[in-house]
Amino acid sequence: MRKIKFYIAIIGLTLSVSSCQEDFFTVTPENVISENNLDLEQLVVSAYSTLDYRYNTGEFRDNWPFDHAPSNWCFSDIRSGDAYKGGGGVGDNPGGGMHGLEIQQVFASSENVYNLWRALYFSINRVNSAIIALNNSSGFEKKDLRIAELKVLRAHFYFELMKNFGSFAYIDENTPIDKVTSVQNSFDTALLWGKIEKDLTDAIAVLPDTQPELGRINKLVAYAFLAKANLFQKKWDQVIINANKVIAGPYKLVDDLEKLYSSPGYGNQENVFAIQYSINDGSEFGNVNFGDLVNSPDSPSDDSSHPYLNGDDFDKPSQNIVNAFKVDNTGLPLLDSYNNSDLAATDVSTPVDPRLDHSIGRPGITWKKWQGMPQQVNWSRDPATYGLYERKKNQIDPYSDLRSSGGFPWAKGALDWAIIKFSDVLLWKAEASIELNDIGTGMSIINQIRTRAKNAPYVYSYNNNAVNAANYVIGLYPTAGVTKVYATKALRMERRLELHNEGHHFYDLVRWGIAPSWINDYMLKESSKRSYYGGASFTEGRDEYLPIPQIEIDASGGVYKQRTGY
Repeated sequence: MRKIKFYIAIIGLTLSVSSCQEDFFTVTPENVISENNLDLEQLVVSAYSTLDYRYNTGEFRDNWPFDHAPSNWCFSDIRSGDAYKGGGGVGDNPGGGMHGLEIQQVFASSENVYNLWRALYFSINRVNSAIIALNNSSGFEKKDLRIAELKVLRAHFYFELMKNFGSFAYIDENTPIDKVTSVQNSFDTALLWGKIEKDLTDAIAVLPDTQPELGRINKLVAYAFLAKANLFQKKWDQVIINANKVIAGPYKLVDDLEKLYSSPGYGNQENVFAIQYSINDGSEFGNVNFGDLVNSPDSPSDDSSHPYLNGDDFDKPSQNIVNAFKVDNTGLPLLDSYNNSDLAATDVSTPVDPRLDHSIGRPGITWKKWQGMPQQVNWSRDPATYGLYERKKNQIDPYSDLRSSGGFPWAKGALDWAIIKFSDVLLWKAEASIELNDIGTGMSIINQIRTRAKNAPYVYSYNNNAVNAANYVIGLYPTAGVTKVYATKALRMERRLELHNEGHHFYDLVRWGIAPSWINDYMLKESSKRSYYGGASFTEGRDEYLPIPQIEIDASGGVYKQRTGY
């Protein structure tokens, strides 16, 4: 079984321009696509390749999407309390407006916001172009199958537009090219969700349960996206029906969290759908996760004992998320009081959930079994502003033979990025069950995920691998006699502990309807530690979604409408 290679170059499309008076507009076209040289399979793979938001247009932002990464670290992690922006201070701003995202001061002129919108429509255009080519083809045996895969991809990209912007202009293969610029961005969410769901249900009718190539979309991937769309619309019965389709499949919770977060290929059984990365594929650096390029630890003077030689230290886990891993003497989270006091960066005696040190780096703690040194204080570029924690999750094993060779690109390699994990699907079902008052089922699923964390190998002391690095304790919730209020708190905490810094928490807060109160409380408490939060506020009815980029509104001649409040 092989991965689909996502480094296929963008297939150029030539536009013909004619003039009756100016001959210099008449040029000899190159790389013209015709029925004689069109490779339909490469068109489909080219559409898959847009999952990483990299496009060979010649513009820097289109090949280096670290200010609008598909992991959503800058649109979710740093807006939701999972992380601080990080880097070299508040003035260090990839895309120009990342600090504004962190303190909820986002403007319609934001380059970060425009780049995300632009990337998603690049992707949708690639999908639509491939569907048109397939529809116009004859004799291609896998035509219906490939169109079904493309429809799921399109549903994913429109899903990203929906959860980030709450509005978009829906364009598909049936939109006449001369009408594209007149399609308005709709604020009719029922209509937009209906478009996403139709693509998914159409695909489900065609797709097989499994595909021969790792990375190809199958029927269960489509069911997973459909369950997630149901979740965002609070269609709880449908969440369970569609999640059960995925749960009955071959996916499972893998046994070793350290390897899940570090070792390429180890998470294949847990990753329902993931962006596939590669090295040694003929491209300059390999097809690696450039969207998260800046998120590995710093290395002063390029210390050769450092696991990655260097890094830019963005997406730094917050004190709030670290505090969330504290547990009581039974190993259960402190649901209401976890943030009453701070867990010190060097505290190894307070009981904590063992997932803490798998996913967040702390000074003095072993870094992914690296033998050169434990994590150091000087791995943080600006500890006075952003603290000492590092995003350890989804950083490749420094010893992996699928890591890019030598320094740059720092901490990159063929470690895939999961868009949907099996643990996420399980928690959707748990949430829906609790909402439907099936508390026992919901709590049992939460315990299933906690049992994996309890039984997985723990992080060991750098000085003695027979000793745990900290005081790890994790217990299971009761499943009987639990109130819905308590179960809801447990579910929301478990989603955060399991999926933090993976681009989910902000969208969870919005769909739960608690983003204004939660984020304002977070920023108020954090302002005593991070002074740049002073005076920051989240405005209800505005900040749940990003503004429609002003440059797009201007280019549309007023066809696109802005969100209220911007």
